[in-house]
Amino acid sequence: MTIHAEPEAPGRAAPAFPHAITDPSRVPVERYFDREFARREKEKLWPHAWQFACRLDEILRPGDFTEYRINDQSILIVRESADTVKAYFNACRHRATALGNGTGTFHGGQIVCPYHGWRWNLDGSSSYVYARRGFAPDCLAPDSLRLRECQVGTMFGLVFINMDPAAPPLATAMAGIASTLAPIGFERMRVRWWRHLVLPANWKMAQEAFMEAYHIMQAHPSLSMGAADDDYDIDVLGGNFECFAGGHAHLRPSDGSVPVPGMSVADYFTQFNNALYVGTDAYATDREMFLQQSLAKRDIDPDEYPMAFFGALYEYAAGAGIPLPPPATDTTGYAHIFPNMTVLPAYGNSIIYRVRPNGDDPESCLFEVWAVQIPADGDDEPDPPVLEGPIAIEDWPQIFKEDFQNISAQQKGVHTQGMRDLVLSGRYESMIVNSHRVIDEYLSR
Repeated sequence: MTIHAEPEAPGRAAPAFPHAITDPSRVPVERYFDREFARREKEKLWPHAWQFACRLDEILRPGDFTEYRINDQSILIVRESADTVKAYFNACRHRATALGNGTGTFHGGQIVCPYHGWRWNLDGSSSYVYARRGFAPDCLAPDSLRLRECQVGTMFGLVFINMDPAAPPLATAMAGIASTLAPIGFERMRVRWWRHLVLPANWKMAQEAFMEAYHIMQAHPSLSMGAADDDYDIDVLGGNFECFAGGHAHLRPSDGSVPVPGMSVADYFTQFNNALYVGTDAYATDREMFLQQSLAKRDIDPDEYPMAFFGALYEYAAGAGIPLPPPATDTTGYAHIFPNMTVLPAYGNSIIYRVRPNGDDPESCLFEVWAVQIPADGDDEPDPPVLEGPIAIEDWPQIFKEDFQNISAQQKGVHTQGMRDLVLSGRYESMIVNSHRVIDEYLSR
């Protein structure tokens, strides 16, 4: 099911709870710093929403685990077998000791408490209780001893968890966006790098910078290429969204127009790739730059340049054994997976963002960026990716730096006296409108 991106008619209804959205085009600023609002998210949203916990390549072999933290909850994602993954609340059933920290491997197929030595099989069943004769029989019932589980599902080579046993399954929760993203081939991608920083901003403020292209004209001079104000046609890259009932959304593909007046299709295409290569080291990579350089020697009609580029890309991929997905004219430009994941795919590559609250501080968040790419068939099995950072804002590539600086400035701005709400465009910022709508559905339960 899809929903219309345009806001409803103006007018404020009585809020269902403090700082609820009553007009889709206006967001109360308190949603970005109020501790009571953050507490409501902690209680009503995060324990009940499906969220990206880790990549499958972080837990390659049976017994491998990684810890996922959200608010004050710690969850162990464990590879049970080649085909199954489990998600356990990270607490010993004896006296609540954390069973794992960070990443690692449970050797011998046993999860062992470091405090008193109680043990569990990888499927969560109890395998050993030290000196069990000292405990009342009802304390040792198998169901009582089992590790407590979250719902877990896999999609796009990622592991998603939900702490609510009554929540709809992952496939239901991802309705619409799953089929939209399926042609991109995320499950074939491997990590080139994985970095993070701690931003002085609310988690929603941080992720909303990547849920619209409306800011490109002013915030990213390398991408707007000198076009200023209404000379830059935002409708080309950021005016056609499809929003889903579950809070997910994506940008529909553009018609290939150039948003910068006076530029040829070829010049815009190549300069856009160059800017993203230098400014992100993620969206466009060495192999795309190699192809562009090879095409520079050919006499190509400027209007036909994108077709020539993609023809060269697929020819190169076939020879190098890179299993790119079939060419598709309806592949999404970028997408938001509710509540806190955004993807920007291109050329068999993608940037992936995940943003989480930093503990209970409503004005701090953990911001992670993955650069992923489809590799050649037969490449050596990779080691698990390693998280780098935290990396200071000034040490990120230029385009990331520009975004992070603006996010920090926004968070300062919401405290300005007289600032009641943020104003959203139902046309250009409909991903954000849709996300807030679904957040409020959770918070009103």
